[in-house]
Amino acid sequence: MRIYFERDWMKELLFEGWVYEKPLLVSGPGGSGKPLIGNFFADEWLKKGGNVIFMTASTSIETHKRMMKHLGCELEKYEEEERVFYIELAPQIEDIEEVSENSIRANYVKPEVWDKALDFAGDKVKKGSDLGTLVTSASLNLLFFSKTYGEKMYEKLKFLVKGEDKNYFYVLTLNSDAYKDWAKALEDSSYNLMVSGMSENMKLTLKVIKMHEVKYKDEEIILPLTPDIIMEIKKEAEGGRTT
Repeated sequence: MRIYFERDWMKELLFEGWVYEKPLLVSGPGGSGKPLIGNFFADEWLKKGGNVIFMTASTSIETHKRMMKHLGCELEKYEEEERVFYIELAPQIEDIEEVSENSIRANYVKPEVWDKALDFAGDKVKKGSDLGTLVTSASLNLLFFSKTYGEKMYEKLKFLVKGEDKNYFYVLTLNSDAYKDWAKALEDSSYNLMVSGMSENMKLTLKVIKMHEVKYKDEEIILPLTPDIIMEIKKEAEGGRTT
């Protein structure tokens, strides 16, 4: 199972595509645009006819939609086709709360709620897609800060990055600055790993470290995003953070 990409920089980087039964992990320091990378993959997945479940961790669903619009992805049309679902992290609640036809809030710091929320979302999206359903999740390190569930979530994510969950496909992002030992262990456990960076002059960089069963460009590239667009997205993210 392999997906090929339409964007020029993605074709340049992954000219043999991505064997997507093995999750992709995007790692990098804070402020290096990791969620943007995940969103680009989600956009390509939707354009190819697949479903996407967005698990937002530090921004609201509405903010996430506006950020996607900056990347040229209008999520509303996919909502109408029942191919998009949103799960917003809500650590202040016990379980899950339905917000709308295509969104819930969930305390997915708890491993069992993570599973329950994904199953709920998976039942809501359109059936019969050739690609299946991609799950994108940002800021996974936020889940490690829980004294009760942090280590359990780390073990769960180790399970996920190895491709052990056969129900969904994953693009996961990770801040390499926080819980460095756990972050490094997840990087080592992954089959597909990219590292993002942000230069002083606001250039977003990306380098493939390893990919499963495909050749790839191993030089770092600069993504074709202007500093103005990056600043606009950063403002959206900072202004739309959930509490």
